[in-house]
Amino acid sequence: MTNPVLLHGALATHRRGMILREALSAEAATTLPEGGAVVVAFADGFQGAEAAEQLRLVEWTRKPGHTLLLVPPFAATASERPVAWRADRLDGSPRGSEGLATLLAGEVTHRLEGKLQTPSVPGATWSDLSICLGTFRLHPAAGVFAVTCLPLWSLTVLDAPEELQRWLTGLVALAGEAKPSTAPTTIALAPDHYGLLVFLLSKAFDGEDTAIAALGTSSIFRMAPGRARAVLGELRTLGLVVGVQPTSEATELVMRSPYGIYVSPLREVNNP
Repeated sequence: MTNPVLLHGALATHRRGMILREALSAEAATTLPEGGAVVVAFADGFQGAEAAEQLRLVEWTRKPGHTLLLVPPFAATASERPVAWRADRLDGSPRGSEGLATLLAGEVTHRLEGKLQTPSVPGATWSDLSICLGTFRLHPAAGVFAVTCLPLWSLTVLDAPEELQRWLTGLVALAGEAKPSTAPTTIALAPDHYGLLVFLLSKAFDGEDTAIAALGTSSIFRMAPGRARAVLGELRTLGLVVGVQPTSEATELVMRSPYGIYVSPLREVNNP
């Protein structure tokens, strides 16, 4: 695996982070990188963070090659970002996995519940189908938001660092490859283009008809259905929207514009 591993938040200075530094050559993160990387943080730190910080971390995974990985410990309360999920305590030690999961099974204390997806990678579930690894992608070409119940900071991994690296490589593969940095796009967009992009960024839609119908009932946005479809077509032609999903380039354009300040508040309203 070539992507750097960066320790975020409290994990960066915690003694458990020292184990990841030794096993994975991890380093402390001062900022979220532009290029491909695995950012590892304590789950309870993410769960207890302000909504704006949670959204910032989740939004970072929009670009391919970006992996945000949350590790134990967990907060007792459920989380709502990027979708509803929680970690429930296990009654006993889980069984029936492979690789790194088998090595750490005796130290696992929780299972995941909620709407996170279960990836097809070794060690994602146990023999009773309880979930050990959950993931979520903001769109099909995005990076990965991931939560694992495996204590990757366990001293056990120092005896088998290759198993930890193999496990992490499988997860990182789901995030795709980071694209080379390019000069900022200078596409000139009209207010309607920005308005529709903000609307599409505020919530996930199943398709064009669903998005146009939701736009028509919005109390915030005002755009006739015919005009909305025309603007959507123009954005697709510009390569800024695939289906009804804004691309990473489109997201950057919006967030650099005066319209960017509306994205997070609208997501809060639309994804309570």
